[in-house]
Amino acid sequence: MNSFRDKTYLITGVTSGIGHAAAIELLENGAEIIGIGRSREKIFDIRQKYGNARFSYLEMDLSNIKEIENNFKHVLSILGKKLDGLVLCAGKEETLPLSSQKNDKIKAIFDINLFSSIEIIRLFALKKYSNTNSSIVIISSVMSTLGQPGKVGYCSTKSAILGLVKASALELAKREIRINAISPGVVLTPMTQNLFEQISQENIERIKNMHPLGFGQVSDISPLIIFLLSAGSRWITGQNYIIDGGYSIQ
Repeated sequence: MNSFRDKTYLITGVTSGIGHAAAIELLENGAEIIGIGRSREKIFDIRQKYGNARFSYLEMDLSNIKEIENNFKHVLSILGKKLDGLVLCAGKEETLPLSSQKNDKIKAIFDINLFSSIEIIRLFALKKYSNTNSSIVIISSVMSTLGQPGKVGYCSTKSAILGLVKASALELAKREIRINAISPGVVLTPMTQNLFEQISQENIERIKNMHPLGFGQVSDISPLIIFLLSAGSRWITGQNYIIDGGYSIQ
């Protein structure tokens, strides 16, 4: 019997990258998934293989914080069951010099990377929406602890996620709900590819050389997500796991 059978998880950023990989791995292990994303076409492979019985999809723009609660309530009322965990992978990255980091651009990054996660976790914490002994995994970045030019907004949001994890871990512990962060280095995802299209090949090689084990794959991250959702991590909460191919140890 698969270890996640009869468990239900909500995943943001399910249409690509780490969120997509996590959804497939959980489905393979018997879980039921509610996926949130912005492009229905990009989850065709999941729907084709698993159908609507175990995979529900909600197309939503997480920058609209006011709509999250309504959508959350609507989906769970249709589902008719509580959640066993969250995997929060939705993210926005932008590289701009500090002089161009205007308030509206910073806020747009915070809305996706931080404020939407806070709102989803706030709702999840309510007893009517989540089961006791659940688990939350949120994707931060190695840039949460290291700075980089042109990434004031991005680094700020990823650092803030670590504060969110530590503080909420203490509050959620009374319901035996765990929350942990994973901070990847550069993982080859569509978002990374979009970044690479904006910089020179020389810069790409320079970034790659900063990772002693090279760039990561989504398959390097998803196993830890699965572990942190599992019963095997029952005594782990409030932590940040760096998976970066050696980038941060130099």
